[in-house]
Amino acid sequence: MKVIDATIITKIPYVTLFDVSYEDQKGQTRHWNMVSRQEPPKCISGQRLRPDAAIIVPYHRAEEKLVVIKEFRIPVGDFQYGFPAGLLDPGEALETAAGRELHEETGLELVRVYRHSPAIFSSAGLTDESIAMVFAEVKGTPSTHRNSDNEEIEIFLMGRQEVQTLTQRRDIVFGARAWLAMDAFARMGEAYFT
Repeated sequence: MKVIDATIITKIPYVTLFDVSYEDQKGQTRHWNMVSRQEPPKCISGQRLRPDAAIIVPYHRAEEKLVVIKEFRIPVGDFQYGFPAGLLDPGEALETAAGRELHEETGLELVRVYRHSPAIFSSAGLTDESIAMVFAEVKGTPSTHRNSDNEEIEIFLMGRQEVQTLTQRRDIVFGARAWLAMDAFARMGEAYFT
C-alpha cells in the first residue's frame, strides 16, 4: 500500500479536510478522507516525528499530588477530566510549549521535565494529529486567571487515592491518554514520574 496524493476538500482555521488517494494491496486506487492541522498532511510530507501538541502530566512535588483539570470541551458538549494541553507554535520546542500551556491553563510553573513520549497519534483513522506526553514537575499555586474567555477550567491537586477514586467513576468524561496516566499514577504514585 502507498499514499499517492492529497487534495483539499475544505480548509478552516486550524483544520483542513483532505481526500487522500492511495493504492491498496491489489494496486487499486482508493480514497480516504482525513483531517490534518498540516498542509500538506503528514502522509504526504512525511513529517511524522514532530508532535502537533503537548499534553502535560504535572506532578506538584511540594504537595505530592497530581495536577488534574476539568475543562469544558466543545466536541464533547460537557466537562472532560484531563491535563493541561495545547498546540506547539511553529518552531517552538516541546518543553517551551509545555511550560507555556501549563502556565496559561493552571498558573503553575514548570520546574523540570522528567521525560516525554515521542509523537503519538490520537486517532489515525480520522486525523494525522499527534501529541507528546510531557511528564513534569511543577510548582506554584493553581490559578485560572490566565484562561481565555473560551476556556472554562477547574484545577485539582489530587493524591493517589483521590485519583484512583476519580478513575473509577462512570458518570464523567475523560481524555483517553489522561485516564491512562491517572490510572498509572494511582497504581504507582510518585514512582510513575521517575
